[in-house]
Parts: sequence; structure tokens; C-alpha cells
Amino acid sequence: MVTLKDVARRAGVSVATAARVLGGYGYASLRARERVLRAARQLDYTPNALARGMVKKRTHAIGVIVSDNANPFFAAVVRGVEDVVRRHGYAVILCNSDESPEKEDLYLRILREKQVDGLLLASSGQATPHLRRWLRTGIPLVLVDRRLEGIQADAALVDSVEGARTAVSHLIALGHRRIGIISGPTRVFTGGERLAGYLAALQAAGLRADPALVREGDFKQESGYRLAREFLGMKRRPTALFVANNLMTIGAMLALKEAGVRIPQEMAVVGFDDMDWAPILTPTLTAVAQPAYALGTSAAQLLMQRLENPARPVQEIVLKTRLVVRESCGAALQPR
Repeated sequence: MVTLKDVARRAGVSVATAARVLGGYGYASLRARERVLRAARQLDYTPNALARGMVKKRTHAIGVIVSDNANPFFAAVVRGVEDVVRRHGYAVILCNSDESPEKEDLYLRILREKQVDGLLLASSGQATPHLRRWLRTGIPLVLVDRRLEGIQADAALVDSVEGARTAVSHLIALGHRRIGIISGPTRVFTGGERLAGYLAALQAAGLRADPALVREGDFKQESGYRLAREFLGMKRRPTALFVANNLMTIGAMLALKEAGVRIPQEMAVVGFDDMDWAPILTPTLTAVAQPAYALGTSAAQLLMQRLENPARPVQEIVLKTRLVVRESCGAALQPR
């Protein structure tokens, strides 16, 4: 492996001069600079990014922790993040917490050891020990998709309460009164917000919230499948389901299909997250669309602004959702 010492020897300069030229700091004469750069090209020298970062106090790496990088929603968020930070000369280190506070804590420690310049975090729902240590370091933090109680930090969020309220109100307007919900984990911000939107819609319509119609999943497909099966086993099962994320919606629709339940004739379904596959399902899926890519770009822009101006006031961006009505809710069956 070619070292800085090799470049300096080829250029006929000191190691300190070669380091200043290749590191972009300090003074070097024009002649020395040309010789060092020519030697580096000839030797195909690759700078040590960590050592350069120690000198410049920047590594130009951004940590991103999401709860499930296999989820298409978070894939779109991360794409938005990457498109913004790349234009500013940063690379992304992506970590997947699997909704586990312990795994999230592990990655927080690793990213701090890697000396990333900032962090974008879709929290598992707890202010973990390493997150508290992170806050004491002063390294910029932006919360993505999920607010975290007791943590003062920039945040890019989606209005999940209003999205859920709109979806459930739509089902009520179609005549449904027994509407089941498969929520996410309520310790997670988005899980609690979507349950709150469901309850708000019932209250606005003068309907009593039935605890038997509330099931808490974990945002994974298996929990959507299992909890939909529980609803099907009820003596008075719901006539409609609101499912609080895309993966659980897949699981729920699979359970209904296996049980021979016709959607929407025997049970209507509305999901949260409008994915690319929603229009090709049979029936096509009614879903709450989230601006996932815009959420990622907004979060990344907040972080870039924080890096440029560490003293600016904390800022929160809240993006709107949109209900996309298709066949699974039963709207097409209503008389016109």
C-alpha cells in the first residue's frame, strides 16, 4: 500500500509538506504542490480518510440509523438523505436497528467511535444510554420520522395523526362502525400517533372506542398476519381494518386471503404507506401516502444547516400525508 512517506520521497519534499498539500491545509509553495500532486497521481495514492479527518475535525461521513432498512418506506427516506448529503461532499453510513433499543445503542456507540460528523436517527422509541452520551458530545443530531420525548433536537416528521384520522374517517363515511386497527408499537412515536388518529376519528363521529378492536403490532409483516387472524376469530369481527404500516398491511391482506375473506365485500382494508405495489394488488389498496423521499431530503437539509450553523434554534419540519382511494376500502362499491 502506498503511504504518504512514499509520495513525499517521490516528490522530493518532507512528509509534513506532502501532508499539507494532500490534506488541503497549511502552506506549501506552488512548485511543491505540483510535485506532490504529480507524485500522488503516479503512485495512485489514496489518502487516509480517518487521519485527514482528525486534522480537519471532519470525516465527511454521516450516520443514519433506521428501524428497518428492508422496508421500502425507509429505503426511500435513505435515498432522499443520500441525494442531499452527497451534494455537500458527505457519505452515508447506514445502520439498521430492527426496532431494538439495544441494537440502536450498539450502533450509536460504533458511529461515535467512527467520528461521524452528524447523525440522522429514526428512533426505536427510547432515549438510550448511548444517545444521551451522544447529546453530550455536541455532534449534530436530527430525528427522522419519530419524535423522542425529552430530546431537544432538529426533527423531520410526517403528520401521522392526521393521516390516520383521515383514513379512519373515510371508512366511517363508507358506513363502517366496527373498525379494527393494527397499530405499531405505541412506545414508538409513529405507532402512538397513528393510534391517536384512529381514536380521534372515532370520537369525532360519536363512536365508542372498543378495546377489543385495537391490536398492537411491531411494524413487521408477521404481526400484521397474526393480528388479522385474531380479528377473524372474533364472534363479532370488524367490518374494516386500518393497518398502520405497509409491511403489516401485507401480512393482514395475506391472512384475509388465506381465510377466504373477500376484500372489501366482507372486510375493507386501508393501509398506511402507499407503496409502488399498492395499485397492482387484487383488490388495489387504499392507503395513506407518506412523502418518504421528501422526508429524507428534509432531514438531511436540517443536518447540513446544523453543521454550517451549530448555534441556530432547533427546527421541526412536519410533512403532510394524502389518502389514495382505491378498491380495498369499498368506495367503488358505494352507490353513486
